[in-house]
Order: sequence, then C-alpha cells, then structure tokens
Amino acid sequence: MIGTDFEKKIKDIMNKNILLIAASGLILLFGACAKEDSKNVNQDSIYSIYELFYNKNTDKTTAQATFRFGGPTGTLLELNSPAGVTFNGDKLSYNGITGVHKKEYSGSTTSGNYVYTDLDAKVFKNTIGTMDPLDFPVVDTIKTTGSYTLTWTGNPVGDNETISLTINGTQQANFEIASVSSKGATELIFPMNKLQKVGIGTANCILQRTFAKSTIDEGTSKGGRQAI
Repeated sequence: MIGTDFEKKIKDIMNKNILLIAASGLILLFGACAKEDSKNVNQDSIYSIYELFYNKNTDKTTAQATFRFGGPTGTLLELNSPAGVTFNGDKLSYNGITGVHKKEYSGSTTSGNYVYTDLDAKVFKNTIGTMDPLDFPVVDTIKTTGSYTLTWTGNPVGDNETISLTINGTQQANFEIASVSSKGATELIFPMNKLQKVGIGTANCILQRTFAKSTIDEGTSKGGRQAI
C-alpha cells in the first residue's frame, strides 16, 4: 500500500505451479494484530476496507470487510450489534483470528454492494466494480538462465492498473515479484536475477490485476479503500 489514500483493487487472481530450470536447451514453460470492539471507539473514526477476491483455482469468491480505528493501520475492530455489514444483502460474519468480516461464495461473483451500518445508525453504501479477468498463457517451465517475458491472457493494463506475477519457490522458500503499470501493456518481464533468487524446482505462481483508487463511495471522516 502506498500512503493512506492508496486503494488496491485486486480484480483477479490466478495460481499456477511452474517448474524453473537452470539448464540451457529445452524451454519448458511453467509457471498478530490488536483487536477491539467497535462500541469502544468514536464511530466517525472508523476506517473501512471492502474487498472482493475470486480465485480461479478454487472457483470461490470471498467478500470481506475490515474496520480499523483511526486509519488504515489502526486497531482492528469487531462490529458490535446492532452495527453490521452486508454484501449483496448477506451478513458478513466476524473472524476473530483474521479480524475481518467475511462470507464465501461458490463460483465467480464479479461485483456487488456493501452496506455498513454503525452504532450511530448511520448507513454507508459502497459498490464494488466489475472484475476484469486475466489468466496464464499455456506455460509450465522456464529457464532461470535469462529473464522471462510473460504475456498474459486477458485485457491490457488499464488506467491506474498494475499486473503482477509472484513466483514462490518451494525448495528455496523464497518469493519474488515483478509487475507492470504502463497503460496498454500486454506483458511483463521477470528479471533473471529475481528468477535465480527463487531457484530451480517447482514454484507456485500468482498472477493478479490491481486497480488503484484513492476514495470509497461513502465512509466516515477517516475514509477507506476497496480491493477487487
């Protein structure tokens, strides 16, 4: 996150196992926080975070809302009745381990509406925009003796968007990230030095599109952010 006003919309996430090899020749393509009750804080000092994630591997969508006291890095809050938050009319349940309110859906839910009601009976409505999907090309192996260019399947980078590829090596337990934010871009380059830090062997890869936004539709004086 960049500053207090940076808003990240994760529009789509795709995981893929990819084999990294060092040999030249054949190119095998691969690819504890403090928590508090909301009743104990000033309701106008609550910062809201609304997120919608779809994972193609699991074919599952997760809608979640996080509330923090005072700003984006403040204490996590559990909403106390009659306060609450819904997504498309469904109540989001609080998870005491992660400190978020969430609900999971089977399949892809590409957009929706969050409604948050605080203890002062004020209602805040926020709409999550439509996901713009992307996918890996047909790949399963890449050499680590040079940089790797990934041309994804899906629309180019749009306004205020970033597409990133994370490679997490299973043998070296190290991950590296490469990204591109240039509007109209259709590929990203993963540098050789980063691939070599990941090491050879099977790796888990995550491809995602993000959209940066500085405001939410409705919120307290502390504002909030969204993520799709």
